[in-house]
Amino acid sequence: MGISGRGESPWSARAAERVRRCVAELEPHDWSEQACRIRQEALDVEVWERRRRGRPIRLWSAQFVVRSAGIDADDALFRLACLAHPYHRIGDTPRLYSIAGPVRWPPLDDDGTVTDADARVMAELLRMYPVAAPAEGSPHGGPDPEVVAQVHATDHAAALDLAGRGVRRMVAPGLIPAGLGCWQVRQRVLFLAGPGDAGERAAELAATVVDARGATAATVLSVQTEEGRRDPVDGRPVHPAYDLGPFGVEALWDDVDADPRPPGDPEVLSGLLLRAAADIRERYEIGTAGRAIHMNANLCNTQRTPYPR
Repeated sequence: MGISGRGESPWSARAAERVRRCVAELEPHDWSEQACRIRQEALDVEVWERRRRGRPIRLWSAQFVVRSAGIDADDALFRLACLAHPYHRIGDTPRLYSIAGPVRWPPLDDDGTVTDADARVMAELLRMYPVAAPAEGSPHGGPDPEVVAQVHATDHAAALDLAGRGVRRMVAPGLIPAGLGCWQVRQRVLFLAGPGDAGERAAELAATVVDARGATAATVLSVQTEEGRRDPVDGRPVHPAYDLGPFGVEALWDDVDADPRPPGDPEVLSGLLLRAAADIRERYEIGTAGRAIHMNANLCNTQRTPYPR
């Protein structure tokens, strides 16, 4: 299926009808595990249909690839999962995206070299790595991870702020730390879109992932509908709400109802980027005396999945 998203989804309609029928067939005093699952699924489906209000809107996913420089996997994960992630119209919503990786990039040729095109991209990524962390302060020697994280967060907030104002900054060549390499993640993002809007909606989300220059860092690999899944056991059509759960359903519809302007609207995107910059400054207490930044990726609250081979 293409990304036009035209028309109401007959699949979701059939799945919703199946859930309603299953609930109607339950005995009133049946509170078995399966019965509770059916009732919860029905509640999620009814919330979905109530929020949809008859609009021809479908659930979609987009796959992004994002690259950055990093000293090691933890450093790259902080930059690519805690900072350079997509922002929905309701803000940072980790339950609506997941990240696989990071892995080293680029892949080597058979003779152990990289292509000229990849080498040029590598040089740009390495040049954009912020080198402003002092070596002292770490009990293990080398840069203090908390100081490095503060530098990354400050630099990324500045890049988002510039992007929101339509400004790009030049990154001058500088000292490249020992061991600095390039890394890549794949990001899967869920969103709702109406007829013909899926591609533009994915592009808007990708544009909220920026590099040190304030330019878009995410490349959209694919956009596909998330409808059409069948239960692997009984083959029944599965409504999108079943996989999302109540919080995911509400987050998606809050996002699509947050602003009536069309996907890709310049003012909407500018506002998203500026709010993202403010969010990072607040989250990492940038500019405050009581800041406490950690490289622990668990603080990102970002879902991680095994990287596809």
